[in-house]
Amino acid sequence: MQEVQHIYPLLESRKKITIITHQKPDGDAMGAALGLYHFLVAGGHQVQVISPTNWASFLNWMPGCEFVMDYEASRKEAEAILYDTDMLFCLDFNIMHRTKNMENILYRISCVKVLIDHHQQPETEAFDYGISDVSKSSTCEMVYDFIHNSPNRSLLNSNIATCLYTGILTDTGSFRFPSATANVHEVAAALKETGIDHTAIFENIYDNFSEGRLRFIGNALLNRMEVLYEYNTALMAIPQKDLIKYEIKTGDTEGLVNYLLTIEGIRLGALIIDRTEERKWSFRSKGNFDVNVFARNHFEGGGHKNAAGGRSSENVEQNVRRFKEIISQYKQQLQ
Repeated sequence: MQEVQHIYPLLESRKKITIITHQKPDGDAMGAALGLYHFLVAGGHQVQVISPTNWASFLNWMPGCEFVMDYEASRKEAEAILYDTDMLFCLDFNIMHRTKNMENILYRISCVKVLIDHHQQPETEAFDYGISDVSKSSTCEMVYDFIHNSPNRSLLNSNIATCLYTGILTDTGSFRFPSATANVHEVAAALKETGIDHTAIFENIYDNFSEGRLRFIGNALLNRMEVLYEYNTALMAIPQKDLIKYEIKTGDTEGLVNYLLTIEGIRLGALIIDRTEERKWSFRSKGNFDVNVFARNHFEGGGHKNAAGGRSSENVEQNVRRFKEIISQYKQQLQ
């Protein structure tokens, strides 16, 4: 994989470009994709953003979101675009299987493939150009760097900035995570100078949910949370019946695991949700406990040092029992 800046000369002539994200794109994935979309369109390219799946409705306000294609809903049309593309940008994922049903076609298509991502252990052999930097707060910060370092940095505008600010805001936990470095604040300031309304962005992301979601969170905290003080760990297990009862949609469980770390002394928060096809884990930690390694070793997952995910085909009860057995091995690290 060559360094990402080597593709700037390739962008001097008009290209057919496709941008993709991981499945169920979050604020960072969608923000990075749409920010790059607006930049490349302004540069004269023909651009299409394709999401492997649907996405949270609270992202629909973002500039350009109406042009994003859902691969699962428009598979034939999406594949025609992919086979005809000159350049493929892969954002906010580091390995092809995170695109779910798109994985096989991404290996098959013949085009220039570019990676921009901040997760650990990237599949570098699958990409021609790219950058993988785990020190970055978000893929949106990296897309800003890509734009800022390009010959066309003057194309930065409020639509691009709105999208990138959204991803930085969400992936830094509203600038409270350790990843919110001095550089991140400098980037945020540069984006603000384009005239974006940061208050409106915050409200669109965090004040835009259904009543059912709030009642779901209340039930989860009251009835689904278990605190394992001997391991400084909090665990929450969500059965599928809760998702049905409260009409939970894509994105409604976003941030739920973070509540667990608000308990005094808790260093590891773990959330398991019973999805239709599999059980999905989310892990969050404080300090030096590495949930990326934990998820990779035990739950077919990975991510960042303090934020990672995983999966399992076992049922919720089996997962909870296994988690409790495993966590006992980490008692000393969690003290």
